[in-house]
Amino acid sequence: MLAASVPLPLSAVLAASPAVHEAGVDLQDALSGMIARGELPGAHAVVMRGGARDIEILLGKADVEAARPLAADAIYRLYSMSKPVTSIAALMLVEEGRIALDAPISRYLPEMAHLKVYQEGDGAAMTTRPPARDVTVRDLLMHTAGFTYVFMGDGPVQHYYRDHGVARVTAVASGPAGVPPAATLDELVARLGDAPLLHDPGERFSYGFSTTVLGALVARVAGEPLPLFLKRRIFDPLEMPDTRFVLNEAQAARLVTNYVATAGGLRPLEQGLTSEYRDPARLIDGGGALAGTMEDYLHFAQMLADGGIWRGKRLLDAGLVAEMFTPRIHTGGDPREAAMFGYGLAIGDARTQAAGGLPVGAGSWSGSANSYFLVQPESGTVAVVMTNVLTPGPFADRSFALRAAVNAAALAVAADPAKAPR
Repeated sequence: MLAASVPLPLSAVLAASPAVHEAGVDLQDALSGMIARGELPGAHAVVMRGGARDIEILLGKADVEAARPLAADAIYRLYSMSKPVTSIAALMLVEEGRIALDAPISRYLPEMAHLKVYQEGDGAAMTTRPPARDVTVRDLLMHTAGFTYVFMGDGPVQHYYRDHGVARVTAVASGPAGVPPAATLDELVARLGDAPLLHDPGERFSYGFSTTVLGALVARVAGEPLPLFLKRRIFDPLEMPDTRFVLNEAQAARLVTNYVATAGGLRPLEQGLTSEYRDPARLIDGGGALAGTMEDYLHFAQMLADGGIWRGKRLLDAGLVAEMFTPRIHTGGDPREAAMFGYGLAIGDARTQAAGGLPVGAGSWSGSANSYFLVQPESGTVAVVMTNVLTPGPFADRSFALRAAVNAAALAVAADPAKAPR
């Protein structure tokens, strides 16, 4: 492993071909440059193939102001990298026949029985209409339900969300709310049930609270709180002891400081011991509220790469895992990150790979604080980078540069002829 304070030669820590060695050097240079320029506080990156680590780099600080080095067991806010975890949870219940993909979500969440679609107007002048069809579980997995986030725009539906507290307390939220954000998951789901949809279900991809609703649905069907279901069915079997919604004191001491990029440099937002992740009453959001370590998430990603198996134990049917990686709808948006989307994952193709984005056939997602992962099942390649820094609009290029550096390293490892085919 490479540490910022003791720069070891990559050859001392990597058993890899010259091409992969060079890719590791390039990734180290990219990450160290971002840290030196004050764009990242620190970063931990791992690229594996066939379960073996080919590249591992650990650089920078967990807390810049305190000069606390970033440790291998640091805990990070995963934000939206929670979404693939919750998607797996839902597919487990699909496999068991307890959830039907094309069932209306109101079958499981009665609060969603009377959803309406935005038609025109704003505020008190807003008009809505019935949707062309029901929102289904499949829509939640594909982000085609019509839910959004407050920070995804400044249109009438986002105005409604702000005015009616259709949000949870998080550093990523934007704009003053008309009423306080929801305090519980059930309260948030109820508010979403009263809020207008952006469009008819299935019409297009719209990033928002779909996975949050999916997490609530999993909890209702399972008959137990979402944290308990995830622990019992995913975290314990995958040996992910530090992945959770609420951290104990010892874990909070390992939680890195969260930063936001500003014109004046990185500004600390939240430290571990005073984090919202210490609050047992915080809203349990399966779409963006987990925290965890690099090691934990590698276990999750490797399970995906191996078609639902971890260390000989099957967690999910291989066919359902393959469905996650099946492209179904285009995300639209910024061409640097636009891609096809499956169930809970963006899917790479020739266009994304040529643009420095996702490799062909890889499934991926990222978190708001720039954690990022990809899994390419065909080659058995897994890549994860962990850091915690928010990069709002003027600084979004930093996010794309970070992902491009990780993608390039993953491509080199996937193409390494020294590795035996899977």
